[in-house]
Amino acid sequence: MSQMLSIPLELPEFQIVNQWSEKEAHFALVRKQCGIERCPACGFCSLGIHDRRTRKVRDLAVLKKPLFLLVEIVRFRCQNCEEVFSQSFDSIKANQHFTKRYQEYLFEQCQGTTIQKVCKQQKVPYSTLERIYYAIAKEKMAKQRKELQIQAALKEEVTVIGIDEIAVRKGHVYETVLVHLVHGGVIGMNRDRSFDSVTQLLCHHAILSKASIQTIVVDMWEPFHKALRMIFPAATIVIDKYHVVQKVTQALDQVRKELQSSTKKAKNPLKSHRFLLLRSWEKLKETSSQT
Repeated sequence: MSQMLSIPLELPEFQIVNQWSEKEAHFALVRKQCGIERCPACGFCSLGIHDRRTRKVRDLAVLKKPLFLLVEIVRFRCQNCEEVFSQSFDSIKANQHFTKRYQEYLFEQCQGTTIQKVCKQQKVPYSTLERIYYAIAKEKMAKQRKELQIQAALKEEVTVIGIDEIAVRKGHVYETVLVHLVHGGVIGMNRDRSFDSVTQLLCHHAILSKASIQTIVVDMWEPFHKALRMIFPAATIVIDKYHVVQKVTQALDQVRKELQSSTKKAKNPLKSHRFLLLRSWEKLKETSSQT
């Protein structure tokens, strides 16, 4: 059973014709506000209406339920060149079934997790979300690459870059990410994390010259180091602090176990103190630090 609904869309280009709510989702019938449409082929403004269609477009959720826009799309026929085309929208890309802001939301949700997990949460097909994610990532990288090129042209400076891998799906499927640590932008991405993949990623970008790259932050993955030593032999390689802390923690715990097993006293001072040893000094309480 449907119920009437009244919510602001915050999409100025649309006029709301009708709104209602059903059990699983909200719906809004919308049409574009009057505006000038030009033929994409010849730029002519004198147009005749060819036909009208309705496209179902998913938008950001409202009140914890999906919102679908039923967009009335007018198709025009140019009276100059006879080209037939659909009207354009600022908030929806051509031939897309998701608003731009919902696509951006999906992209942000994928940060720090897997595409598969977001698919289940948002009930979006995996192939669809994967296509959206990489399309937006490509756009952002192109924008950031252009900004980096402009900055490099305006001012020559020491460049610090970082290399890491991200999990794109479950099952240890990784991609290599190249990051500009001075400006905080993604320079590029490439498949898996092999030596060939890293080499191709580093050699593909013209802004990465041997003279400009002086410091590279990376983890302990050997194919990364092999590629870096070959391409940037003079650069200083800095190991990511999180991986250093991880290795030190593992070594400390191994020493604790060996000392504990070699001590035959009934009351071993190291027994049950594993987490005290692993905790940083400033986070210890007075009694714990004395122990």
